[in-house]
Order: sequence, then C-alpha cells, then structure tokens
Amino acid sequence: MLNYSAQLGKPGRGMVVIIKPSKKSNFKNLVDILDEMAIADISTYAIVNDFTPEESKLLALK
Repeated sequence: MLNYSAQLGKPGRGMVVIIKPSKKSNFKNLVDILDEMAIADISTYAIVNDFTPEESKLLALK
C-alpha cells in the first residue's frame, strides 16, 4: 500500500480502515479486530456505527 501511494505522489500515506461493528458484535469482536490492525501494522483506523441502507440490508441477511 505504501508503494502504491508513493507512486501516486503521496509517500507515507498508508491504508485507512473503517471498522463498523454491528449490534450483534460484542466487545471481544472489537478487541479481535483491533488486534488484527496491530498485527497488520495499520495505524490509521476509525470505529463508527453509521450504516448505509445497503450495509443494513447485508447485515440483515446474516
């Protein structure tokens, strides 16, 4: 990702991950995701609870 952003002329910019826990997720799920962010060395992420109508439909199918 860093190589790709450097090619675009924006060196040092990595990936930004948006984490959207659903109502069915629990604290352990969130901690597991945050652990994965650390393992993958992703330092920029946001935790939000806003779902688009399309995302709500996808969650309803599960």
